[in-house]
Amino acid sequence: MKKIMLSILLSIFIAGTANAVAVPSDEDYKNLDDLRVKLVRMRREMDKFIKDIMATYPNQTAETAGIFGQDVRVDVVQTDNDIMVKADLPGMDKDKIEIALENNKMLKIAGSRESVKSQATPGLITQERMTGRFERVLELPAECMSEGIRATYKNGVLEVVIPKKKITKEEVVKINVQ
Repeated sequence: MKKIMLSILLSIFIAGTANAVAVPSDEDYKNLDDLRVKLVRMRREMDKFIKDIMATYPNQTAETAGIFGQDVRVDVVQTDNDIMVKADLPGMDKDKIEIALENNKMLKIAGSRESVKSQATPGLITQERMTGRFERVLELPAECMSEGIRATYKNGVLEVVIPKKKITKEEVVKINVQ
């Protein structure tokens, strides 16, 4: 909101400078003050709107709302020969996990979590675990090979080992100018 207000004020300033207005008039200051009041009111309305939306999703914060899959925690380890990615995917069926290497640099982990929601479940007080489709995309620290990738899933942890591309020394060829 501050950035928007700053950009508006900067635009007004530049427009005033471009039109060769040397000194802003009292009316200009009044218009800016009116604009500031309107922007503050708009910000309050937007904050109220976001709070109303978030009230329908009580276990999410503004940072995580709508980005299912960002809750998947990963560790990325790089060695001389490969890159290992470990992802916490508790309660998943390994048949519902999809892994893809795109452009030898981007690793995509996707899948779906399902849980049975039933009003008849005795003793169920709240159900907070996320369900549905998720996707997490990671940019790997080095270019990798598409062959020899290994993935295992054990005790709720997915481990993907991706061989790195061999870096070859660039050959320098001198060319004589004639």
